Amino acid sequence: MSRQAARRPGLGILAVPAAVVVVVALLAGLGVVDVWVALALVPVAAVVAGLGYVRGLRRFHQQRAEDVERLVATGRWTSFGGQGEPDVPGGVLSFPKGEPLASTVGHTFGGPVLRTRVDGREVWTLELGVQYRSGGTYSETGAQESGPTTPAEPYHLVLTHLDRDLGRVEVKASGVGDAVRSDLEVGVPEFDKAFTVRTQSERTAKEWLAGGGGADLARQGADALHGGRLRLDGSTLIWWRKGHQDLDLLDDVARLVARAGAFLPR
Repeated sequence: MSRQAARRPGLGILAVPAAVVVVVALLAGLGVVDVWVALALVPVAAVVAGLGYVRGLRRFHQQRAEDVERLVATGRWTSFGGQGEPDVPGGVLSFPKGEPLASTVGHTFGGPVLRTRVDGREVWTLELGVQYRSGGTYSETGAQESGPTTPAEPYHLVLTHLDRDLGRVEVKASGVGDAVRSDLEVGVPEFDKAFTVRTQSERTAKEWLAGGGGADLARQGADALHGGRLRLDGSTLIWWRKGHQDLDLLDDVARLVARAGAFLPR
């Protein structure tokens, strides 16, 4: 894209109104201004912050739509609707959802669902909102009552479907302490040093990563994961990262997923 993709407004938009309130409160404490002035300023600052957030969100959605149109115009991506839209294959929205993508409440789909094809492999991208239910309590009768629902946490996913179930393997860039927590070493020194593997299927992990996939990832470097994780989850290969869908990453991550899929056991 010719410009940076739209960024959703965050809590930083509250910084200026909050700073003004704090300064006026300090001045009131020093007797420079009346206390009632500080009290009156609180709702005014709240309204200003709210209006700023609404305007920022409106601009975000407008620019996001323009960014998607530009992606589609390149001819590399096709845009689909979100949850419930008839033109989105159900398998794209019902892939296996292990932790932290598993939910005790439900999922929401935010932003566009996009599809591309890399080296003959169909790759999808979407934003998944994951909701959880906090710990419940017990009533006086001993019945368990469910706790409140948490706000949906956004995750950006890029995925491709496979012909068969290959088990569960997850790869991420190594961090402090990961060397002693990795499930296994695959025998590719450059890969074993840069990445951590968690798996419920050691045989699949070694066939995939020792058989070329690990060396290919090592050549690309840990930065190729863009702070995300690459997960083989049954019959789905997923790249995922916590946060909203990032259109700037789509081409790079789609190629990452397609390349990793090419080394999976046949």
